[in-house]
Amino acid sequence: MDCWKLLQTTWLTTFGWLLSVLQKEQSNKEEMRTALIEAVAHINTLDEEKIQQWRRAIFYLYLLILHRRPVEEHDELQTLVQQQIQETSRREEEAAMAQTMAEHLIEQGEKRGETQAKREAVLKLLHLRFHSVPESITNRITSIRSLSRLDSLFEKAVTAQTLDDIDWEDRKN
Repeated sequence: MDCWKLLQTTWLTTFGWLLSVLQKEQSNKEEMRTALIEAVAHINTLDEEKIQQWRRAIFYLYLLILHRRPVEEHDELQTLVQQQIQETSRREEEAAMAQTMAEHLIEQGEKRGETQAKREAVLKLLHLRFHSVPESITNRITSIRSLSRLDSLFEKAVTAQTLDDIDWEDRKN
């Protein structure tokens, strides 16, 4: 197959449209809007046999919006993508995809919030019990991502007589 025929294949054409949006990730909102409209218009031309490509392309556009554009643009750009999808079954599928992504992001945010709250609780308890907490211990606690590890440290901090009584490396668990 020569290069021209290869470039005309559906996958590469779809990929090219996605790349054109990616190139606009640092552009102003209007340029991004234009790129999204053009890309979705092309992606929508994929027939039912290429539905997996359509799903991956729309999913990629949402990821790009959520992870590469300013937060204040997210709703507007997601709505723009939604409005460009004309076919009812695809619009329903896209809505479910967007909802799933939104739920995942909310869940991630809740988990981060819970982790941060537990870090703060451990640090507050340490300060109340021992008054002076070395920066190295504060840094160690703020880097912990495991909720169970933070729970364990909290429990140990309640019963420890000194900071040295706490197993900071968690060698016993």
